[in-house]
Amino acid sequence: MQYSGFPFGTVMIGTLTLTLLCGCDGSSSGTKAAKASSSAPANVQVVRPHTGEINRSITLPAEIKAYQQATLYAKVAGYLKTITVDKGDEVKAGALLAEIEVPELLADLSKYKAEVEVAEIDYKRVNEAQKKAPDLVVPQTVDGAKGKLDVAKANLERTATMLGFARITAPFPGVVTRRLVDPGAFIPAATSGSAAQNAALLTLMDFNRVRVQVAVPEPEVPFIKNGLPVKVKVEELPGRTFEGAVSRYAGALDEGTKTMLSEIEIPNPKRELRPGMFATVEMVIEQKSDALLVPVEALVVEKVKSSVFTIADGKTKKIPVKTGFNDGVSVEILDGLGPDRPVILVGKQTLNDGQPVNTVEAR
Repeated sequence: MQYSGFPFGTVMIGTLTLTLLCGCDGSSSGTKAAKASSSAPANVQVVRPHTGEINRSITLPAEIKAYQQATLYAKVAGYLKTITVDKGDEVKAGALLAEIEVPELLADLSKYKAEVEVAEIDYKRVNEAQKKAPDLVVPQTVDGAKGKLDVAKANLERTATMLGFARITAPFPGVVTRRLVDPGAFIPAATSGSAAQNAALLTLMDFNRVRVQVAVPEPEVPFIKNGLPVKVKVEELPGRTFEGAVSRYAGALDEGTKTMLSEIEIPNPKRELRPGMFATVEMVIEQKSDALLVPVEALVVEKVKSSVFTIADGKTKKIPVKTGFNDGVSVEILDGLGPDRPVILVGKQTLNDGQPVNTVEAR
């Protein structure tokens, strides 16, 4: 039996040839599209460097201290008779805070008063007798009576002074932050052999002004001076910034930490800043008024190298730069870039060196 038409093998070869031709044509079209896409200019925003002022700041941890603080002790031993204040009470300078009962000193006071009276009478009598009969009463007798009177007066004055120490008064206006004793407690004298802490009665603080103490690291010590502007922030008071200036500094470094203690005084009329709070202090260490600046966003940082993208003949050009101060908004360019060369601000993330771009000025 014979079959009419094209042989079977010929049909298969024709079909395969057509398929390969179609495939080649499709691949060529895709490559052309990809090349066209990659060569399309990217849209970027540029900004020109400008000359301006920039500061170098450091931020350091700090602690808030009362402007004045005193722990009050007893000068004389005795039983606590009264204590008129407690924690949180506000007192004025000179206010009576506590009183110690010292019966022994009261007895000595009476004794020395009597001795002074007797010595005065004896001195007057001897002095008058010496005037009437100088041959019978020698001057040494008068001098002896005068000496006894002076000793009696000195003993009386010393006892009265010691009794004054039994009254504990406020040395300055402030707030009582600690009360350590109650009436009836025996209070040892701080000058005795007992531990001084056992004689403490109260702690008084004045924090209508506060001292912000900050330890400045050794490399920054040369830049510290009185009047240096600072900003103080406290985590417990979000959104608040307290401006001030360096009031004083130690002048010498701590041998252990190699830091220098510096203080900033800040008015605190509402007592928002509490002694013992932790704070952060931002210090403006150095200032430049004529620095060449670009936005921080324009900088490309790779390990320890910095660079920027500029435009040359409609294409990107990546150039290395040497930077200086950086305040988080602007960065100083020390070398590698002139003021007349715009830098790419927006769109640099996907760029390659030598890539065509369309540029617009950043707003």
